[in-house]
Amino acid sequence: MSEIETDLNLSNKIPVGWTLEIISKAFIICNNLRFPISEEVRKTILGEYPYYGPTKIQDYINEFRVNGKYALIGEDGDHFLKWRELPMTQLIEGKFNVNNHVHLIKGEKNLTEWFYFYFNHKELTPYLTRQGAGRYKLTKDSLSKIPCLIPPINEQRKIVDVLSCIEKTINITTKLISKKEKNRKWLMQQLLTGKKRLKGFENDSWSYLSFSDIYSKIKIKAGTERLIILSVTKNGIVLQNEYFNKEIASEDTSNYLVMKKGDMVLSGLNFWMGSIDTLTEFEKGMVSPAYKVYEIINDGISESYMKFFVRSRIMLQALVGSSVVGASVVRRNMDTETLHEWPFYLPHIKEQNAIANILTSVDKEIKLLKEKVEKLKEQKKGLMQVLLTGKKRLK
Repeated sequence: MSEIETDLNLSNKIPVGWTLEIISKAFIICNNLRFPISEEVRKTILGEYPYYGPTKIQDYINEFRVNGKYALIGEDGDHFLKWRELPMTQLIEGKFNVNNHVHLIKGEKNLTEWFYFYFNHKELTPYLTRQGAGRYKLTKDSLSKIPCLIPPINEQRKIVDVLSCIEKTINITTKLISKKEKNRKWLMQQLLTGKKRLKGFENDSWSYLSFSDIYSKIKIKAGTERLIILSVTKNGIVLQNEYFNKEIASEDTSNYLVMKKGDMVLSGLNFWMGSIDTLTEFEKGMVSPAYKVYEIINDGISESYMKFFVRSRIMLQALVGSSVVGASVVRRNMDTETLHEWPFYLPHIKEQNAIANILTSVDKEIKLLKEKVEKLKEQKKGLMQVLLTGKKRLK
């Protein structure tokens, strides 16, 4: 564990020219600016000014109490246990509000940004008070006593400039991903409904096909065959052990259903919420017998097209429309006969493939941008490890 992860022995590792100070000596805790407002009241005063909680914006209201640049760190919550993955601090500038579950930190003799970066991914467990199962509290008194390495102000500025630059790139790329994902949803809706036609296909007619004209249910049991175990969620097909962080399948998987690349699987329980997908990442896999597996039986249907079609609002409407509310209001039961007769308006296979190519290109672009963000985050984390501890000194 590096110095940025724990500061229990910081007094023995103070870089030349740096000091070790507790937060109450190095920064100002401005909790008098907190503005607790219930959700019910906030709904009556909606406006333009953000209202922050421990980790994110919770609402926008029509007044503000804070104006300036502050670092925020949560007072309570379960996010403290996820300090490696989740940021512990927020850096806010402008006019805003915070609730009473957040500490506000401002720097005068030191940079506010130094606090923000220094505690961004720091383990604070030794300073927390347990409030219940998995919930912890960082009191103002405990916060004020946490030690922090402090370099000279000029060195703070240089380090903050380096980290701010890479963080700015991450934020810009993340916003670009969000914009492209919204455009993807719009493009899918336009192309899969025929509202937008691709060049060269404008005069080609579409036709109606029922679900049973496209798919046939299959029940190939795994038996003694050992395959990767998959689950389907609202976000699509996932590796079961990675999604649940453990093996949940029974030891006997002989009754599990085998599915091959191009097959569609839907959840028998959560299908009406969009738990449906096409297998594309693996040649074969198996799923719990609680799922339903279908294969394409029509030569006029493109597997690559159906990959997008089954994840569209068109298919979701069909699944909801082919279900009835069960004994519990949070449960719906599939009316198989209605689903099999449900009509879909589809183009010729050549246009299907052309549409799939467009959407695949969009997906590849988004995937590359996400990979770029992950690499930048790793780069930022590496820089924080060496710059915030003085292991590496900037000229």
